[in-house]
Amino acid sequence: MMPDSVAAFYGGYDQVGFRRHPRSRVPWISVAIAVSAVALLVFVAADVSAYEGVIAEVHVTSVTWYANDVWLATTGGFSAHPSEQFVLSETCQIFCFYFSGASVNAPFTLAQVSIVNVPVQYVNLTIQAPSTTYQGTLNITLEIA
Repeated sequence: MMPDSVAAFYGGYDQVGFRRHPRSRVPWISVAIAVSAVALLVFVAADVSAYEGVIAEVHVTSVTWYANDVWLATTGGFSAHPSEQFVLSETCQIFCFYFSGASVNAPFTLAQVSIVNVPVQYVNLTIQAPSTTYQGTLNITLEIA
């Protein structure tokens, strides 16, 4: 093996493997900050998961349609988020009443009503869910003209 003639010129880098490496030290404040950050992250994650477990839900078990006090139909229920708006429709093709308005039971509110009587009668209702937890029926009363 031939000696490196340039090694002496560059400061003897042929001895690099024989030198001691300096010990690397991490300041204790950096370790404390890192541990605190991880602990904070764990607490925030626990709070978020606990909050998601108590989010209010609106569970409508069934939707019952009335014309004044006369029962028309009952349909299945659904779930919604608090304060969410949703559209429900009712259609009639034979022997229909002429409707002039609608109402819903509390705690639901009626946001918009669309009634078409000719040629096929249909009613579209935009309903807003309550802002709190609710479980029960939704009663819709259509007013006969």
